[in-house]
Amino acid sequence: MSDNPIVSPFRISKKDSEKLNRNDAFKAVRDHLRRQEMGMDAPSFCSLHCRSCSKQDQEEFRLHRDIIHTILLPLFLLHHQASRIATSALPGIKSTDCERAFRGEARSAYAWLQCILREEHDWYQTERCPACIVLHVLNSEPTIRFVAVACLLSDNLQGLSPLDAQKRLPSFDFFFDALEGAVREDPFWGNDFWPDIEHRARTLTDGVKQLVVQCLVLRAAVERQSLQSQSLYNPAAYVRCDLTQQQTGHTVAMRSSNFARKHSRKTVEEHKCLAAKVSANRYLPIYPSGQTQTTKRSPQLASLFQAAQANKSEDAEAGLPQTARPGPYMQQDGAWL
Repeated sequence: MSDNPIVSPFRISKKDSEKLNRNDAFKAVRDHLRRQEMGMDAPSFCSLHCRSCSKQDQEEFRLHRDIIHTILLPLFLLHHQASRIATSALPGIKSTDCERAFRGEARSAYAWLQCILREEHDWYQTERCPACIVLHVLNSEPTIRFVAVACLLSDNLQGLSPLDAQKRLPSFDFFFDALEGAVREDPFWGNDFWPDIEHRARTLTDGVKQLVVQCLVLRAAVERQSLQSQSLYNPAAYVRCDLTQQQTGHTVAMRSSNFARKHSRKTVEEHKCLAAKVSANRYLPIYPSGQTQTTKRSPQLASLFQAAQANKSEDAEAGLPQTARPGPYMQQDGAWL
């Protein structure tokens, strides 16, 4: 080991460490990362940190690496889901323009997440040396802010993690305090930098919360428009639905047509003149069979087609789309308001 050992800049109390060790969800994350580490061809630690870190320091780096992985994963999943919802809301949009689906602070938060996830891809995947991953947090202002936001949102985004619903992760507020201490004690950043980064982190946290809300609204709007589009693609469903209601409903009372009533009066007069044929014609129907069938059939079919046309007219007046639309936001000069 080197004469100048390299240690983690983060300090976690014994109480918080014990709480993590008792949490089943966090232990599941640690087991997964440990199996991933054992499956790597290269050693877990790079050559520098193999020489300069003791076994105890390496275990501490592993613990802090696992914490960073756990709190960053929900932000990655949120960005992934927001991108999918944006492409559904804006068909044909480029992946680089997904931010157009959002507005206000949510748009800024999405753009910021997309930028840092693209630039720091190798880091947040946490597949390299645990010590390198932990020390990289203090490498730049965006990485410090990223971890700070992840700590502040650790309780809000737990539903995005692919863990058992009964296995709830603990709050990582303690790591936010550890991050503050590391920044204040760092010789490059110093004590005066932290108030500024904390303000930026809390502002970005509010934007991420707005992004979550707008994602839920957009997803609901896309699903609703998709269901309406499916009904428009099958207009015969209106007739089938109305026909079922007509057949299962009450019997419709039929009225004789004017032609039938005139024909009836004419038949009575003929009966008076042709008394000899009364007995022969006594049991014959007053109305011709074909005419009676037409009288019974026409009003019902007419009402069915009128109902179908009325439904289609109402859909047309409502402006229902043929495909999914973005939802409740109107586009104006390239922005969704």
